[in-house]
Amino acid sequence: MKILDRKRQYAAYFVLSLLAVSFTLAVFYFSETNFGKILGEFNPVVVICVSSVVGFIALWALQRNYGFVIFKGWETLRGCGVSVVFATVLGVIIVIADLILKYPQNINIQPPAAFFFYPAIGFVAEIAFHVVPLTLLLFVLKPLSDRLGQKRIVWLCILLVSSIEPTYHVLFTGYYFTWMNVYTWIHIFVISLLQLYVFWKYDFVSMYLFRIFYYIYWHIVWGVIRLDVLF
Repeated sequence: MKILDRKRQYAAYFVLSLLAVSFTLAVFYFSETNFGKILGEFNPVVVICVSSVVGFIALWALQRNYGFVIFKGWETLRGCGVSVVFATVLGVIIVIADLILKYPQNINIQPPAAFFFYPAIGFVAEIAFHVVPLTLLLFVLKPLSDRLGQKRIVWLCILLVSSIEPTYHVLFTGYYFTWMNVYTWIHIFVISLLQLYVFWKYDFVSMYLFRIFYYIYWHIVWGVIRLDVLF
């Protein structure tokens, strides 16, 4: 299937960026403190805008040098289908894990703010944990491409980048060596690995929607149910 020209792909990215900014502003209608746990004192709107610009530069470099795609048009539907399957399986697994391990009560933002918060913060997460690190690592390891081949270099970088987000989450808790954190690290590593596979196989939009589907299961639907079931 023919891939959309770059101008249309950039237009799709612009729309996603604009939606992320809009969702961020909408969150302020409910509470200005929702972003505090993750972004601290940083202004969320500034973070989203900076992420959008940096993400665009990184995606441009990935397109130009390694053939990554932002948006494939109709073929993105196939990527979304794969993302739904992966997110559903992982969503069921994390619910079972929560029933056993019992994560803290206040880990989720509750609706209706959640409907806007998670798409916005998910956009930042994709840029910060996946797109930018992948771009930088591919640049650093580019001299090895002639020896190992471009495809092997991409997969090596995907494996390494997949460890960034789970490591951040474990360090963020402050309790490093617990069974809960061991499981959390493995679970998020698998999510990141599959997301980056979707990015490599399909496009950025499919990878981003993977995260949104998963957030719907874990943070929104189960995020409401678990308060009655576990607490």
